[in-house]
Amino acid sequence: MAQNDYEDILAGGNPLTLWHFGSPSEAVDAAVGLYGSKASLAAASAAFSARYAGREDDFQFWFTVFSQLRQQERDEPPMQKARRSDDVGPAAP
Repeated sequence: MAQNDYEDILAGGNPLTLWHFGSPSEAVDAAVGLYGSKASLAAASAAFSARYAGREDDFQFWFTVFSQLRQQERDEPPMQKARRSDDVGPAAP
């Protein structure tokens, strides 16, 4: 029995997955930094790619990232469009 994950990996006991490199919360931060408002779309794309490549552990990782990103989106208040001074809108009652 190996004492560390890397010993299992080197011995061929476990496949190397994204879970070995970081946590989903770290991936959330990285995705937001790289993709901004499209971070959840990027995570969903990575999840689908992993699933169809047969990498179920990586699919679970990216699905967790996607879920956390969507939760953040629901928790944040919607941004309102800033009105310019030359915008003409309906008169106030």
